[in-house]
Amino acid sequence: MHRRTDNLPKALKREIRDLGGVLHERLLAAELGKLEVEFARWRAGELDAIELSTLIHKFHEGPPRKLWLQFNTNDVRELGWSLSKALAEGTMRVEEFSEEALAFLAGK
Repeated sequence: MHRRTDNLPKALKREIRDLGGVLHERLLAAELGKLEVEFARWRAGELDAIELSTLIHKFHEGPPRKLWLQFNTNDVRELGWSLSKALAEGTMRVEEFSEEALAFLAGK
């Protein structure tokens, strides 16, 4: 059985994977920013070390794991869906994509 992406040029597949890496980084950074707020609360004495440790554990089991599962793939179709959504939401900008990549994502 052949996948619909088997005939895509290698350069396009590489670009989609690279852009997926950029998106993964951005989404993870946003989640880490939320955790950073909890560290500030700890430094301000609003949380004790045990509470902060619990939040870190919950964080580790939550957003980073979900993102890792989403982006730890070579399936450009799956990455394409994530990239299309990111374009629609403004997490990624059109200028970051080649015309060929945008044409591929247009079907998403």
